[in-house]
Amino acid sequence: MRLLRLLVVLIATTGLTACLNSTTLVKVKPDGSGTVEQTTLMNTAALKGMMGGQSVQGQMNGPMMNKEELERTAARMGEGVRLLSTEPVKGEPGFEGVKAIFSFEDINKIQVSQGPSMNGGTGARSSEPTSDDPVKFKLTRNGATSTLSINFVDRPGAGAKPTDKPTPDAGDMPDLSNPMIMNMIKTMFQGFKINIGLEIVGAIVKTNAEYVSGPHITLLELDMASILADEAKFKALQGKLGPDASLSEVKPYLKDIKGIKIDGPSITVQFR
Repeated sequence: MRLLRLLVVLIATTGLTACLNSTTLVKVKPDGSGTVEQTTLMNTAALKGMMGGQSVQGQMNGPMMNKEELERTAARMGEGVRLLSTEPVKGEPGFEGVKAIFSFEDINKIQVSQGPSMNGGTGARSSEPTSDDPVKFKLTRNGATSTLSINFVDRPGAGAKPTDKPTPDAGDMPDLSNPMIMNMIKTMFQGFKINIGLEIVGAIVKTNAEYVSGPHITLLELDMASILADEAKFKALQGKLGPDASLSEVKPYLKDIKGIKIDGPSITVQFR
């Protein structure tokens, strides 16, 4: 599962991804149509520091606000997806970016990336899926109700094409017992969040989802500040997140860690 590997990569590397706050909300109607709302924010203050005090205005007005790039994102998301609107938004202090809303006619034909991608180093969100990382949907109609299945790939790399990109191993990981390194990681990832949610436009009849609040279901949630607040649990988790760990194997270790919510690998929602 990409989010698990993302944790490994994040604490083994530095870069602009540390400045990211990404939220994806899929809203679906009983007939299978709906919208995808994607909000991508960058920490402009942190970016400015990384760029040696230079202005980041050009970074923020690049592909993040580029209509053509967002239309390509719509095409990569699936058949029949189109860009409805974009608007500049602000989040937590220092975070600025764009909110884009896409529409789709059939949720069976779309897939959403589990983790953020950086486009050209500017922070633009790319939804281009790979063979092993997307969240996929399947909706069937059952008389007065609809049943939606949400499926994640349980084991990283399952069905993936060979790649030359190395995966960080234990030797690449930072020494979390070093207070200076731990403080650096906390500072670097302050405000880093990823959230993928599902909102039912209607009423949920039943579901096996773990994180349900009214019509809203949290599929994935990652808040690095909360995770890093408990250093002992974070260090223990580091040893569990090998590159080949499956979602089913790792989920039991995530239950008591604040800042991580991962559902799946298979979720069903019956609604009307």
